[in-house]
Amino acid sequence: MLSTEPKWVAVYTNPRAEKKVDQNLQKAGFESYLPLRRELHKWSDRKKWVEVPLIKSYVFTKIKDSQLETLRHIYGVSFVVSFKGNVATIPDFEIDMMKNFLASELNIQIRATEQLRRGRKVRINSGPYENYEGMLVSDCEEGNFAVNITGISMSMIIHIDQDLLEVVSENEEKKTKKYTIR
Repeated sequence: MLSTEPKWVAVYTNPRAEKKVDQNLQKAGFESYLPLRRELHKWSDRKKWVEVPLIKSYVFTKIKDSQLETLRHIYGVSFVVSFKGNVATIPDFEIDMMKNFLASELNIQIRATEQLRRGRKVRINSGPYENYEGMLVSDCEEGNFAVNITGISMSMIIHIDQDLLEVVSENEEKKTKKYTIR
C-alpha cells in the first residue's frame, strides 16, 4: 500500500462472522462495507427472507497503512487479503459499483473468476438433479456448461445453467458423496 490516503481492503473473516466483523470494525472506528443480499430461506415449517453476505467471509474496510496492524487484531478477522505479501487494495469505484448494483435489486450471483472452468469437479445445487456431481467438460460463453457424468464406460453430456453449479472443494472431494456419478 505505502500511502497515507485511506484505501479499501478486503478482510477475510472467521466462518459465518461477516456481520459481527462489520460491527466490530465500525466500533473500532473503521469505515466498513458488508454487501448483503436478500435470500429466501426454507425450513420444514416456514419460509423467511434473510439478509446474507453477497461474498461469503469477506468484509471491506477503508484503512491507512498505519492502521493495518490494528485491523489484524479486530475480533473475527482471520486475515487481510494479500497477494505475494502485498495487501490487496480495491479502488473506490469498485466498492461504489457493488453498492449501486445491490441498491438496484438485480439478481446478482457471485462466482470466483476462475472457478467454473473446464476440468473442475462441480455439483448441481438445485433442481431435479440436485447433489449430483461430475466433471465440467466445457465452459461456454452463453452461460451453459456441459458436465461429464460417466457410467458404464460411457459419458453422458448434459447442459446445466451455470447458476445451478457449484465447484466441489478439494476437502469435499475427499469425502464420500452418495450422489456422485462416475
